[in-house]
Amino acid sequence: MSSKKLAIAPRAGLWPAVALALVALAGCGAVKVQPTTPAGSATLASRGKVDSPLTDMHNHLGCLQADHLTVHVLGPTKLQVGAAPAGPTIVFTATAGSAQARQIDGSAQGAEVIGTALLYPNQGSDSELTGIEDCLIQGVQG
Repeated sequence: MSSKKLAIAPRAGLWPAVALALVALAGCGAVKVQPTTPAGSATLASRGKVDSPLTDMHNHLGCLQADHLTVHVLGPTKLQVGAAPAGPTIVFTATAGSAQARQIDGSAQGAEVIGTALLYPNQGSDSELTGIEDCLIQGVQG
């Protein structure tokens, strides 16, 4: 009986799969997915927070109120200045591009695009509209 050594030659197509598996295993446990709650806190910890377009870093709502405009929050992305339907309405979209798209496709007819906001002037006065535009323009680039 002759003794033969078995030679295992690695296949070229096998190495990328092995490398990917090793990278995946190396990353296991590297990311902590459970946020911690401070000791004694009654509220649960959150992984993140979605910024409100009304009160984000430019605080459009605060600016409008500082200009002594009567502002009603109608939803997470909608403001009414003064009484509806005569007063101006502001609707925030996700991006400036989505605001422009809504105006172009006709779903925001009569609205002025200011950054991510759609401003429907309705029968707002010139002084109201100037104050609103000054607040909405904060943080707009281009």
